[in-house]
Amino acid sequence: MTAPHDKKWASTEDSIVCRQCLHEITSSTQRTMIDGAHAHTFANPEGIVFEIVCYRNASGCAYIGPRSPEFTWFAGYVWRIAVCANCLVHLGWRFSAPQGNYFHGLIANRLTGKDV
Repeated sequence: MTAPHDKKWASTEDSIVCRQCLHEITSSTQRTMIDGAHAHTFANPEGIVFEIVCYRNASGCAYIGPRSPEFTWFAGYVWRIAVCANCLVHLGWRFSAPQGNYFHGLIANRLTGKDV
């Protein structure tokens, strides 16, 4: 059986895909800097550490659960769980602010592509 990361996908060279199923999630052109950096490392209340990378749009994500202001890693933003729209693996969070700004904080090791 071929591991998912060994498969070739038919996406563009700048595609960022789900490591589990190779569904296109976003592209390197959507990379964004939040609080001065593209990549961040945070721990959740249970002590699980996540390295996340930030993207403006991530059209390959679906969202589950309600928005929450609890334990947000970014002041002024609420978060909602983001999953792969194809295989439903947890990919990270969509952070949104009351004035309409938003971005995705995606778990780096759950993505693959040239410019994760």
